[in-house]
Amino acid sequence: QWSIAGNALTSLSEQMLVSCDTVDEGCGGGLMDNAFGWIVDNHNGSVYTERSYPYMSGGGETPACSTKPHKVGAVISGHVDIES
Repeated sequence: QWSIAGNALTSLSEQMLVSCDTVDEGCGGGLMDNAFGWIVDNHNGSVYTERSYPYMSGGGETPACSTKPHKVGAVISGHVDIES
């Protein structure tokens, strides 16, 4: 809806979820519903930008969750699954 309304898209940080989301399994996988729930319930709905918290995982290594300040790229209050 944001893009359809003519707004620019912001690339959001995957690393934030891989390193900080304690509900899923980091590089071992996870579910989008769990990740969105974690963002809302544990991170006040804030998602960092990719630029401020870039992807650093790889080869089975997951860096610890960064505690330094990062730029918020979006704030969500919930999510809805849309069937194809």
